[in-house]
Amino acid sequence: MLFDPRSTVPDFPAGHQPAWTSHRQHPAAGRGPAHGFLTLPAVARSVPAAARVTFCDEVEITDLVIAQFDAGVLRASDVSDPTGAGDAFAQAMFAWLNPRIPHCQRLQFGFALIDQAAAADQLTQFGWEDALNSPLYLAIELPGEQVFSIGTARAQALRAADPSLLFTAMSLVDAACSRSLFVRTPDVLLDEFARWHWDYDATLADDDSAREFLKENWGGDDADIERYLPSVVRPELAPDDTLPRHSHVQAGSSSLRVLSQRTLRALARSDDAWLGETCAALADLRLTLARARDRSAIAGAQWAEPAYSAATIAYCESNYVSEVLDNHFECASNSGEATMFQCFIPIATQRQAIRQQFGDLASMLQIIGALDRVLTFISS
Repeated sequence: MLFDPRSTVPDFPAGHQPAWTSHRQHPAAGRGPAHGFLTLPAVARSVPAAARVTFCDEVEITDLVIAQFDAGVLRASDVSDPTGAGDAFAQAMFAWLNPRIPHCQRLQFGFALIDQAAAADQLTQFGWEDALNSPLYLAIELPGEQVFSIGTARAQALRAADPSLLFTAMSLVDAACSRSLFVRTPDVLLDEFARWHWDYDATLADDDSAREFLKENWGGDDADIERYLPSVVRPELAPDDTLPRHSHVQAGSSSLRVLSQRTLRALARSDDAWLGETCAALADLRLTLARARDRSAIAGAQWAEPAYSAATIAYCESNYVSEVLDNHFECASNSGEATMFQCFIPIATQRQAIRQQFGDLASMLQIIGALDRVLTFISS
């Protein structure tokens, strides 16, 4: 606040009271405009007009990134104005990945590059962080989950074409999932149901044993218990021909077999358009799996306990399916023990391993595309 000194010196005659004047004037002011001192100086074009803040936390991945580019799969031409080694690798990696990711109608998934510390943050809740020993990981993201069902009409149409056709379809789906994306199939749904109601025994077929367990652990009246008996649940949630052979409980299921490539191609020539396309898609998936042999991009990955799957493929619309999913998501929500990632794939560092890893990733994406096509035909 400024005070006028005249108000504090009343003894001076009027007109002769002292007043404040400045005896200093900045030479830049001169007689120019009042805002002249704010004029910015001219800056040479050689002076950078922008800057980026970088940190010293990429040292440990620099050698990895150099090895990746030296391996000859990633292209430096796909990198534009990177902020560091990690950003350069991410740009090149996704330039390679994105054109190969299939457009899917059933499966939801994505990829993320994360460092060891970020992966450890996700896994600390399970005590698995010590299993991480790579500086960089390619994570498979599962951002959400939709529920589809095969339905009894489609199931019966497949069985009518060949008694083993539905079993073949689900066997190929399971084989593809084991090398690519986690999908909640009838096998998974039955396993989760058994954890709640059958003392973790998904192969339980004896109603008396189930009834005894349910009475001891859940109580309820006879009508409630009857609803959870294997003879009631299994035909609706997971018939034998939707399950792996080791989970079969019906005597007649011993004759089920996975149909050959030749048989599937023969069935693909059916006059029924849907059946023909479905069998052709199954034959393509079988061939894609055969070409991959025993290789898998996720073979050495760290499981991350995902909250979601890439999709739920139920046998039919059922209250049992809703109950299983409700229990699963309620537990995940209450405990917080789940992530948005399926797994973390360690990024290879040696030339031969790098080239093999990219080959495995390309194969996995082809499997995902063929898998999604099958699921699109057999479910809605």
